[in-house]
Amino acid sequence: MSRVLEAHGVWKAYRPRDWVLRGIDLVMDSGEFVVIVGPNGSGKTTFLKIVSGLLRPSRGEVKVCGHRPWSPEAKRCRGVVMHWSFLYDELTVAENLGFYASLSRAQGYNPRRDSLVATLGLNKRLRQLVAWLSFGWRKRTDLVRAMLGSPKLLVLDEPLTGLDPGAGTRLLEFLKAYVEKGGSVLAATPKGEEELLKSATRVYDLVNGKLVERKT
Repeated sequence: MSRVLEAHGVWKAYRPRDWVLRGIDLVMDSGEFVVIVGPNGSGKTTFLKIVSGLLRPSRGEVKVCGHRPWSPEAKRCRGVVMHWSFLYDELTVAENLGFYASLSRAQGYNPRRDSLVATLGLNKRLRQLVAWLSFGWRKRTDLVRAMLGSPKLLVLDEPLTGLDPGAGTRLLEFLKAYVEKGGSVLAATPKGEEELLKSATRVYDLVNGKLVERKT
């Protein structure tokens, strides 16, 4: 197994002494599925942003595949889906995926041959402008985008939000297969969906800015 994430003593404040995170420690190896549960405002998204290189911690250290989260090496190692979309409204679904595939150096990528496109039911929407998509269809497209380049770590903020039950089930089946092949998933949710928690190898509650592991 290889180390994909190390977070040691991570603190974050947006204003002086207004701490959102209070010393988070989390280490993940390949083949792990970690879920963080906490209500809105608890700091889940803040921590995922730090892991994703979108924010820097006020204190502490984070490494993704041995590199700083904002480094090119970490970006190549990690796929990210936040609660907002990284897609371009003026491009079609296929054009967005083709653009991001070129950035990920995914040679010869064809969305029509992408198994995840089929799994999430995106086949018939490849020619649609992203601006026309609902939140749920954007989420599905972002999930495909995040998997381009075969990342070792997939970071997901509220992965089941906006998906119908059938699509949610297919997504979890895909994620479990991805983990069984050595990939790792770090997901956060405010709801603690039972099917998501059952898929996890570890579950944490984010309480007062700290991670508390649930005992099975």
